[in-house]
Amino acid sequence: MAHEIKPLWIMESPNHSGMSVANRNLAAGMVRIGCKPEIFALHDGENAPDFAAVNCPVRIFPHMGAALFGGAALREAESLGVNLIHALSGDLYKRAERIAHKLGLPLLVTCNRLEETEIRAMSGFKGQGVVAVSRAIRERIINVAGLTQNHIRVIHNGLDLSRYPRPSFSERDVPGAWHCPVIGTLGHLSKKKGQRVFLQAVKILLERGLDAEFVILGDGPDRVMLRGLADELQVTRRVTFTPHTVSGQLNQLDLLVEPSLQEGLGMSVMQAMATGVPVVATGVGGLYDLIEDGVTGVMVPAADAEALAEAIWRLLKNTSERLEMAKQAREMIEKDFSAESVAGKLVAYYRECDEAYSVAGGNA
Repeated sequence: MAHEIKPLWIMESPNHSGMSVANRNLAAGMVRIGCKPEIFALHDGENAPDFAAVNCPVRIFPHMGAALFGGAALREAESLGVNLIHALSGDLYKRAERIAHKLGLPLLVTCNRLEETEIRAMSGFKGQGVVAVSRAIRERIINVAGLTQNHIRVIHNGLDLSRYPRPSFSERDVPGAWHCPVIGTLGHLSKKKGQRVFLQAVKILLERGLDAEFVILGDGPDRVMLRGLADELQVTRRVTFTPHTVSGQLNQLDLLVEPSLQEGLGMSVMQAMATGVPVVATGVGGLYDLIEDGVTGVMVPAADAEALAEAIWRLLKNTSERLEMAKQAREMIEKDFSAESVAGKLVAYYRECDEAYSVAGGNA
């Protein structure tokens, strides 16, 4: 009879990043299916109470995995009786590998992003398994880090649907002609997220006579540049910038736009789908794992403001199509992306990797 899997998760910080939110959701799913992870982090963060709320408190060890000062984390892991190490980002692979080696335990790593630095960090991987959160990331790992497909399992991020009540998809609940539609984008304000293209599409839509409000949710290094661009494009009066990225704000949108130029999977898209907000997104990276064009959302070419504006215009003018896409998207999230469903797939992979490690005598 297989022994109980008791994983130790290693993460950077329980902050409000998309990666940390995804890990919190997964922790909730793990607890619900009876496989509660222990969690160590290098740094504290503002999202720590959310982990504690699902009975997965985060312990902070700044020197975790370090040769000289990493002993405290090792002793704590031993006392907790963990029997599998799981690094929650490729950047943490080397630290996690040292811990797994010291404790004589199998090792997994999750890769959430397409950034070359994170993927190259896994070159020469010596663990038992790699989780890629999208097919695009899996292909990137194969091409950049040189791992074989046998090393990698695609397991998407999931959502804690207890936080997303099922919305109504009735046209009767859509505000009437008095309502000024609100179109938003949510994410880190940086070049790869494509907010510049979003603002260019806003200008096109306003010049076509669309009466709408636009909001950019998030913060980041491009905030000043984007505000300047809004002024330059003369769209400032219709664009609101807010640094708050609370997912509960999504239900105030009529449409979410994901204009990203690079995307590992797309947490904001998943959150919008769960909330019942239709999505227009660029065809890049892991977004192909979330969106079936014309069914669960609309996909447009990356960096194409004209195509983005046209898709937004068409959906806003067709309420029934918009609602049907939102309904299909929510059903897909419930079926394939719930935290419990994803947790079940991960635990099954844990067992496979644990068995392979045991069969190889601890040297798989």
